Amino acid sequence: MKLFAAKDVKRVSARAAAEEAMLRKQLLDELDFVTERLSRIRESYDMTDEPELVDALIYEELAMRARYDYLIRTAKERGLKCRLSISD
Repeated sequence: MKLFAAKDVKRVSARAAAEEAMLRKQLLDELDFVTERLSRIRESYDMTDEPELVDALIYEELAMRARYDYLIRTAKERGLKCRLSISD
């Protein structure tokens, strides 16, 4: 049986808290990136009439929406609350 000193437990929990804070920040940064990219994709629809480019934008938007859904699900699992919205 392994015993930990109180200072070892505090060090481990402080490290875990720092890692969790870093992961939360990365998650928020990625959510910001994805929402900004989705906004730019929507703006791009109005600037093109080439069928191939419209198809590419559709695929990119679907990929970004899937990424957004994953990030939101991950944020909920971690108990992270933020105010982000995507309008259709």
